[in-house]
Amino acid sequence: MKPPSDPVVQCFAQTNRLKTKIDTDGALIIPGKLGHIYQYDENRLGVMVMPANSRVRYWNITRRRLAKLGFSIVQSGDCEGAAVFSPSHQEQARAAIRAAGIKRKRQLSPAQINRQISWLRASAGRAL
Repeated sequence: MKPPSDPVVQCFAQTNRLKTKIDTDGALIIPGKLGHIYQYDENRLGVMVMPANSRVRYWNITRRRLAKLGFSIVQSGDCEGAAVFSPSHQEQARAAIRAAGIKRKRQLSPAQINRQISWLRASAGRAL
């Protein structure tokens, strides 16, 4: 099977230092603890909020916050829902990342990289 080419999702993930993953249906998503971000149409992204345990208050508060920021709520259930946003709008992007509980990739400074490389070189001959 050929991997999906979702340029909007991939570009959004690279810009915001996020990890991508291929979902069970073959779509490229950005997974989080409370949901995920996916490509909704050609130039918009969607954020699906699905907490593992039913947290009614979390979705209600998140839905109101997203609606205030200009998201379009496309699905609203009791404990979960989905909203659509523009990836170029920075405030909406931050809110979507937060709503889905997505962690950013760690970015190491040059000093941290050099310290780790020297540690690995020093421990190369020793048994673990």
